[in-house]
Parts: sequence; structure tokens; C-alpha cells
Amino acid sequence: MKTYARITQNTVVELFSTDGNMAEMFHPDLLWIDITEITPAPQIDWTANFGTLGWVFATPEELTPDSTLKTLAKKWLSGIGRQP
Repeated sequence: MKTYARITQNTVVELFSTDGNMAEMFHPDLLWIDITEITPAPQIDWTANFGTLGWVFATPEELTPDSTLKTLAKKWLSGIGRQP
């Protein structure tokens, strides 16, 4: 069985495993890439870019909890400053 990643706007948006022929199963406008042999296996929301070495997948950038809290705090504080 092979595993495929559907790519939209340089992002993995779907994973699908099958023994079937992808060309017969899906519309030809959908971009499916065989990721069976790729380690680590790409996951949904990973970036996908095609270059001179073929397809390159990368994990999305994760915000550290500290950065997330700072971002939320800034949004909250800026909202307070705008109230009459």
C-alpha cells in the first residue's frame, strides 16, 4: 500500500493510503505526491515545495508557548487602549 499527500498552495492538506491507481481515483487537477518512502512522513499542514531535488517537505513553524502568550497579551492590551 502506498501513501500519498495532496498538495494545495505548497501545503499538505490531505493524506491517503491505497493500492489503487490515483490517476483513476481522483480528478487530474488534484496534486497527489507519493510519500511512501519519505522519512519522516509528511503530515497535514506541512509545507511542500518542489525544487531541483524534487519534493521537499517541512514541519510548520511552531510558536513557543511564551510567544503565543505574548501575542495574545499584545492583542488584548491593544484592544483595551481603543475603548472609549
